[in-house]
Amino acid sequence: MSEEMLSALDEVYTEANRLVAAIDDDQWAASTPCTEWDVRALVNHMMVTSKVLAASARRQAPSADAEADHLGDDPTGSFAAQGADTLAAWRGQGALDGMVEVPVEMPAVAALGVNILDVGTHVWDLATATGQPFGLSDTTIGIIDEWNHNVVSDEVRAGGGFGEVLEPASGDRLSTMLAFVGRSTG
Repeated sequence: MSEEMLSALDEVYTEANRLVAAIDDDQWAASTPCTEWDVRALVNHMMVTSKVLAASARRQAPSADAEADHLGDDPTGSFAAQGADTLAAWRGQGALDGMVEVPVEMPAVAALGVNILDVGTHVWDLATATGQPFGLSDTTIGIIDEWNHNVVSDEVRAGGGFGEVLEPASGDRLSTMLAFVGRSTG
């Protein structure tokens, strides 16, 4: 299972990098399905998540100021470099063993699942906000959905970041996955 999850993480970062690289200058301030963030803030959030989870995989203190601009003058390069670092961290010796702090303690495999679901869900947000095609495989969408169901509880929803469960716009895997986290393809 862990190799399948690492492959899914690689796929979500590959797709995120493709999307970020294609953002036009005038799209960085565009609204997103995450109404609290424009495109730049969404990509910055994805970067913060990546930094925190890479540190966790390395058993380092997971700190990244969520309010700071982690993208700098080269958002595409900064994001790609962080994604590569996060992938390397999760592929490191012992990264998937035992428990990690994210900042709450959880099994390392669950933290990897959180990384996949966060970046993977936001890949759809980013594609939607920038009018780009969404390109994750059904297999990876299924892994995201599985971890959504493992992690996104009513308590987590109450804290923000995830909407109420919606009726899926269709029966496909993507619509079902998105509806669970409060997003609609319809």
